[in-house]
Amino acid sequence: MEIYVSCKMATFSQARVANITFRLHEKRGRIQENMELRHKMLKASYHMQLQNDRNAVMSHIHHLQPGPRKLYLQMRLDKINTRLK
Repeated sequence: MEIYVSCKMATFSQARVANITFRLHEKRGRIQENMELRHKMLKASYHMQLQNDRNAVMSHIHHLQPGPRKLYLQMRLDKINTRLK
């Protein structure tokens, strides 16, 4: 006993292929714009976080007496300042 399976390939017209290609190119452009915007936002938020850390460390340093903790915070502040530049 033999079983035959009929398999029909879907054929697309050139207009349909062109339409699909056009839609894919549009989508890729929108995705690229979103990625660039996300990159800018991440970069800005990273710098904002560094500035907030720097300000927090500076406010702690001003209230401390000279000693190892103040020295540690001063070193941390220097490290943050080098990252911002």
